[in-house]
Amino acid sequence: MNPYEYVEKHSDKIQYAPIERVVESIHRTYKFIPKLNVSDVIEWVGEIYGLINYPGMYRKKITGCDAMTPNITISQYRGELPVDFKRVLKAGVRDYDSKEVYRPSTGTFTEFQYNLNDSPSYVNSDKIYSIRGGYIFVEDDTTTLEIAYEAFPIDDRGYPLIPDVEQVLQYVKEYISEKVCFNLLVAKKIDQYVYEEINKRRMWRAGSAHASMVNRTAEEMETWTWSRLKLFPRMMQHDSSFSYWANKEDMGLGTNTD
Repeated sequence: MNPYEYVEKHSDKIQYAPIERVVESIHRTYKFIPKLNVSDVIEWVGEIYGLINYPGMYRKKITGCDAMTPNITISQYRGELPVDFKRVLKAGVRDYDSKEVYRPSTGTFTEFQYNLNDSPSYVNSDKIYSIRGGYIFVEDDTTTLEIAYEAFPIDDRGYPLIPDVEQVLQYVKEYISEKVCFNLLVAKKIDQYVYEEINKRRMWRAGSAHASMVNRTAEEMETWTWSRLKLFPRMMQHDSSFSYWANKEDMGLGTNTD
C-alpha cells in the first residue's frame, strides 16, 4: 500500500497516553514508592520502546503535516531528519514537487561522498538516498523531500507517549516499578520478597504487551495475503510506492472475451 495513503487513513489508529498516567498508576498501586523523577521515567520509557520494538508502537507520519516536522529542505546534498524520526516506511521518500520516489542507496561510496560538500562523483539514473547521522543524503544539490516515516511518539513538551493499550500500560508500570524497587532493595528499604514479587509481575506483563502489539486485523491479514498470492509478479513496484502491491489478480480464465 502507498505509505502516504496509509498514513493519511490510519494516523489515529493507535491512541497514546501521557507518562503521567503511568506514574499515577504506580503511586496508586505501590504506595511505598517515593516520588518519581521525570527524567528517569523518560529514560525508562525509551528503554521499553527498544525492548518491545514493534512497529505498531510508533506513529506513522508524513513530513509537512505539523510545524514540528516540516518537509526536508535539501541544501548541499543533505537535509536534517525530523526530531522524532525512527525509520523510513517502505518507498517513503519522494520529491515534494514531482512526487518521484527515491530508493535506498546500495552503493559503497554514497555515504562518504558528501563530507566536503562536493558534488557526487557519479549520478545514478534513478533517485537514491542514504541516511546517516541524523541526515538524509541525496544526489541533488537543492530540493525538497517529503518523507513517510515511523515516528517516536512525543507530546508537545517532547515527553514520550505510551500506546493506550492496557497490556502495554501495565507492562510499563511494572517495568518502572521494578527499576525503582531494585534501588530500594539495595538500600535495604524494602524486603527481598517484595522486589521478587514485583519482578515476577514485570516478566508476566512483558509477554502480554508483546502479543497485544503484533495482533493483526482481518483487513491487514487480507492485504498481506493478496500481496503474496501472485502468479504474475509486478516489477518496479517501488516507482508507485507499492500502491498496487496487494491488488487481486484478474486472469479472466474460462471467459469468452470475443
